[in-house]
Amino acid sequence: MRLDYVEVCGFRGFREKVRVDFGAGFTVITGRNGVGKSTLCDAVEFAILGEIAKYTVESAAKETVRDYIWWRGDGSPTGHYVTASFVDRDGKSFSITRTRDGGADKAPAEIEAQLCQGAVPDEALKQLCKTSVIRDEWIASLSLDLSETQRFDLVRAALGSVEGADLAAKAKAVVSLAEAACGRVEESYQQARSVLQGGLVQLSEANEAANRRSDISAAMTVLDLVTPPTAGELAQRIDLAQRTLPDRRRRLEGLGLAAFEGHEVAAHQRAFNSPDEIARRERAKAALDTARSNFHRLKAGLEVAQRAYDVEATANEVAASLSILVEHGEQLGLHNDHCPLCAATRTNAEFAAGIQSARARIDQLAGGVNIARENLARAREAASQAEQQVAEAQAVWDAIEQQLRTLRAREEAHIEIFERYGLNPANAANPDALDREALDEREQLVELERALNALEASRAVDALTSVDARVSVLRRQADAAADELARAQSAVASAKSLEKSVRRSAAEIVDERLARISPLLNEIYQRLRPHANWRSIDYSIRGDVRRFLSLKVGKDLNPQFVFSSGQRRAAGLAFLLSVHLARPWSRWKRSCWTIPFNTSTTSERCNSSKCFRRYDRSAVRLSWRSKMKPSRICFADGCSAHRSKAGDVTRSTSTSAGRPT
Repeated sequence: MRLDYVEVCGFRGFREKVRVDFGAGFTVITGRNGVGKSTLCDAVEFAILGEIAKYTVESAAKETVRDYIWWRGDGSPTGHYVTASFVDRDGKSFSITRTRDGGADKAPAEIEAQLCQGAVPDEALKQLCKTSVIRDEWIASLSLDLSETQRFDLVRAALGSVEGADLAAKAKAVVSLAEAACGRVEESYQQARSVLQGGLVQLSEANEAANRRSDISAAMTVLDLVTPPTAGELAQRIDLAQRTLPDRRRRLEGLGLAAFEGHEVAAHQRAFNSPDEIARRERAKAALDTARSNFHRLKAGLEVAQRAYDVEATANEVAASLSILVEHGEQLGLHNDHCPLCAATRTNAEFAAGIQSARARIDQLAGGVNIARENLARAREAASQAEQQVAEAQAVWDAIEQQLRTLRAREEAHIEIFERYGLNPANAANPDALDREALDEREQLVELERALNALEASRAVDALTSVDARVSVLRRQADAAADELARAQSAVASAKSLEKSVRRSAAEIVDERLARISPLLNEIYQRLRPHANWRSIDYSIRGDVRRFLSLKVGKDLNPQFVFSSGQRRAAGLAFLLSVHLARPWSRWKRSCWTIPFNTSTTSERCNSSKCFRRYDRSAVRLSWRSKMKPSRICFADGCSAHRSKAGDVTRSTSTSAGRPT
């Protein structure tokens, strides 16, 4: 859809009706200052929005911009209205007429439906005019002079809403609801704390009243030692103290038994470890060792005597055999002078001497076995006596070891008492300390029983118990309110985290859409050529939730600070035109520009014209001072040139030739 014509009457500086038709290509309107060129752009914007947004000051000297929208000069116009007509590719027209008295003949929703499509941004008509009606005084301020965050917001708004854009609003609504709920919960929590504070004051007064009675005061002191005030209300503390009585009695029983057994064990230990007993054990040990050593020595001697006896007994048997043989040889006598035993030649004297010598040797062998038998008997007697001594010494030592085992068993039984009653075995070796501990425990038990009896019989305690119970309820309510407040605060934190995630996702989608601008920006910038050396311009986006859009030329230089005024205007034109062309939601594909070309160089004007010719879908409205010749900038085929004369704007006439008019 493109702008077809604009008709004004009684609007701004136009008193009479004037209609300006726009060509199918781009239209150039020329004229000196003040003849109404910019007013045509104001008319388009006013027809769509019902306002003119180019003024930074809304009011001055008790007057506003609206006081100067309609004709204020001499004479009366025939009417006060503005009409902006658009036509689509099929030739279907759509016009908007806005009058001074009746307003617009089309509702904003109808205008938006005709001029926009798809997912539109917030305040779509304002974004449409902001990116389609480009004024010279706003070029730098809407591009290079913006802060990085403002520049990103401008581009994001111009690109339109993203998928799920309502999620951000819903997330923000969730945050608002969570914060409101958290505020209500916090108010309830403060009220609960206030009521609890009043209950604590009453509890303090009841405590003071109870403490004024000496018996109650002493009983409360004892109770505080057993169950601290933080353990609950007074009735609960008394009940807890009463429940500890059986355990305390059992503990006292255990301490008494442990102390008694400790004294017994200590007495046995002292007796067992006395110097006389130690000396007796040492003597018994030495006697046992001596008896064992003597027994082993005598046993070895017995074995030697046994072996000697065995040898002598064997020799005695040989001697008996020899005695029989000698006796037989003697009875036989010599035979032919030969010995009957050895067949040797012997005389009678020699034979008799030999028989006598043999008998002497046999007698000697027979006497050795008797000596060996006597030695064996003596060795056996000595070994038996030594074995008896070992048995006696061992019996003495076994009695000593049994005494030690008995002592160890009593010590273990003493420790088992501590385990059975759950007592601290630190004083197990000190029965006197156990006696003192048992005495302290007995005194504490008596004081506690006396204190509980006094508290149960006191009216002051009844009042204190009632107040304490109420304070306990209030404390639980305050704790519940605190927990609910913590959950509400957690919900607020979760909602804010969700909102941040939604905003981050939306920003990522916007980043993808911003990728459309980069090639357009660079191509338009290269065609305008604002700088001889820096022939390309780049943008970068950073930030997570809060986004920044930076423009850079050359070696990461900021054109906002290095460009001259003309270069800044050319770079701004490239930026704004790329934003204009990248809008996916706008059906109005043409733009209206007001640019004083007399402030630009001839090269800049020519580059701009070639750029406009390249993007012939943009209906660009240019204005400059009257000393400029329109033939120098009108290049496109099918353009319509308007020249103002004597302050009037005339109807356009289309040219069919492709050369300058």
